[in-house]
Amino acid sequence: MTLEQLEAEVLALSKDSQVILLARLLERLGQESGIDQEIAASWAEEVFQRVRASFTELVENRIQKSISRGFKPPKFC
Repeated sequence: MTLEQLEAEVLALSKDSQVILLARLLERLGQESGIDQEIAASWAEEVFQRVRASFTELVENRIQKSISRGFKPPKFC
């Protein structure tokens, strides 16, 4: 399997599965290849921030679509 084929397989996974896979890979790289734990933690934090930003964008887009279709969000006190 080529790297391109592997990448295509990974991209076919759900976002949740991609995040889990990435977390596992980062953990393994930190353990097995002697990568500095501070660097690995930095990478993990960057991944977390990007995933959170993507998730926030996804939620905001879905809310906007719902509102544009006439959905009225409940009013809270």
